[in-house]
Amino acid sequence: MGNIYEEGEVNPILLEFLDTDSFEEKYKILVATPVMDFDNLLIDNMASSIDVVVEDGDIETRVQDLKNCVRTRSRYESMRFRR
Repeated sequence: MGNIYEEGEVNPILLEFLDTDSFEEKYKILVATPVMDFDNLLIDNMASSIDVVVEDGDIETRVQDLKNCVRTRSRYESMRFRR
């Protein structure tokens, strides 16, 4: 994979994703990260951190599914703040 990290280390993309509070920022991270930098573990960890499950499949499809989940949450988040 494009962004291999040592066993026991946390992926820097995951850290950035976890460190941000808003779904809008999480979405920006997903969009800015090349698909080749994702692996199944990273996708599973990101999905787990926001309480969603991304179904098995190829990496590109899984990344797109994760983006869709985060984008949907981002929209609800912004609507909630407007009230």
